[in-house]
Amino acid sequence: MRWVAALVLTANSIAQGVVHAQALDVRPTPFTEPRTGNQARHGEVVLGQTTLSGTRRMFAELLSSDSIKVARGHQGNPSPIPAGTVWQVASHRVQPSYKLDLGPDRYTLYYDKNERLIAAIAQDLPGALTKADLLVRYPTLRKGRRWYSGNQARSEQWTTAVETCVTLVASLLLPQERLEQLSYIYTCPTQKGTPRL
Repeated sequence: MRWVAALVLTANSIAQGVVHAQALDVRPTPFTEPRTGNQARHGEVVLGQTTLSGTRRMFAELLSSDSIKVARGHQGNPSPIPAGTVWQVASHRVQPSYKLDLGPDRYTLYYDKNERLIAAIAQDLPGALTKADLLVRYPTLRKGRRWYSGNQARSEQWTTAVETCVTLVASLLLPQERLEQLSYIYTCPTQKGTPRL
């Protein structure tokens, strides 16, 4: 009987692919990658698993505070993202459906159609990091897209896989090559099902 249970568990792992969950503190800290684990600790969310409703429960007090400003005419918090929106992250296509703002000094969180956390994005991190700092920490960083304002280069996107299903995306402001935005993107498919925190 144990042999049959082990065989079923192995077959399920192979069929679904072995994917390690990544937990992330909602307060961005440079060079602190998500940790392996599918159990969120206080102040953490799990990429690919944490649901939108779970996040709203975990951070209910924070979400009801005055530190989160929702502009007049805004669709609310969380806000829906227009259907058909697709992000190209390295060789992966990611489709966000909802955006949740947890306020200043925290990641803005994005969820897919299954309402699973697929992105944590931070703007203006402390410490004025540059491309040189990032390349020391992440030697596998690869240059992706470049954005222009007129014919003047404005910013560049650099990416690297930090885990099987998690890609770090760094947006650098040009010409100083200063870090403007840091993102962790979950690139594996998510599943509907019983909500997990």
